[in-house]
Amino acid sequence: MSEYASSPLERAIATPDHELREFRELADFAPVMIWRAGVDKRCDWFNKPWLDYTGRSMEEEMGNGWADGVHPDDLDTCLATYAGAFDARQPFSMEYRLRRHDGQYCWLLDNGAPFYRDGHFAGYWGSCIDVTAHRDAQRAQRVLINELNHRVKNTLAVVQAMAVQSFRDERPVADSLARFESRLVALAGAHDLLMVRAWEEVSLSNVVEGTVAPHDPDGTRVHLDGPALMLGPEAAVSVAMALHELLTNAIKYGALSVPAGRVALRWAHVPERHVLRMEWKETGGPTVEPPARRGFGTRFIERVLATQAGGSAKVTFAADGVHCVFEADARARPENSFPPHVDRAGLRSTSS
Repeated sequence: MSEYASSPLERAIATPDHELREFRELADFAPVMIWRAGVDKRCDWFNKPWLDYTGRSMEEEMGNGWADGVHPDDLDTCLATYAGAFDARQPFSMEYRLRRHDGQYCWLLDNGAPFYRDGHFAGYWGSCIDVTAHRDAQRAQRVLINELNHRVKNTLAVVQAMAVQSFRDERPVADSLARFESRLVALAGAHDLLMVRAWEEVSLSNVVEGTVAPHDPDGTRVHLDGPALMLGPEAAVSVAMALHELLTNAIKYGALSVPAGRVALRWAHVPERHVLRMEWKETGGPTVEPPARRGFGTRFIERVLATQAGGSAKVTFAADGVHCVFEADARARPENSFPPHVDRAGLRSTSS
């Protein structure tokens, strides 16, 4: 007689052979792991899925042998829950890690309930399913929700700053609305790039090109020079918004307000400090005089965007043109699929 057929449970069941065979088939092909314990709390039977899962024999699992496979960190709680429910004759449900046949600990959901025979308590039946994948999915969902909350808060902080500053000065409402709308469009453009990449890293070249192109469609006024890099979400949004503010100012008051004016935009990765360093320099425009007070664009770049990117920014008003140095945190990394160095022509043909 096989090990399975000679279990104490089967010897105790006084049923015809065909009914016993049907029970064995039901237990062997059930999509769950099934166990039974007697009135002494000791397990006296496990179905084939349980034995296959643990890779152990019926004799090894019987009694309290099954507990040898429970993760040490979960054992005390597991046994306390089991014994407490058993003494109270109450159903229980618990999760713990059990060692699988390959040596890996996996999470099980174990449900047990008392059963009675001829009106007398006879022990417990229980069933287990592997919920490791479910727990992993729940954990990933929590991480995603937390990340989404973080990003939404950051975005709202940027929008709030734009709204406050756009409508702060004593300018016509229509002008304020136009400024605010243009900033929202720039922010939306950066978010569009991130959506395509599922809010993962995006290429710096795409961020720069997407922000600069509407203001310099033929690529003759703004010279771009720097290595191919990837940016994290916050850094990508901050770079896009900082460039938008610099471009808007240059078109209205700076180098791009006159035909001869030019802008050089260069960037580099500084590995020893784990930062991306971008430099904006205007030339050929009207003579620059430091403003009596710093405008929204300057404050926005230096305070809000630099903070969002985890870096720093400094805007200076040299006589020959506005100069800005912007640094973002360490989430920039080289993208090996890009050429080692890109210029404006290379940017137009580079994909993220």
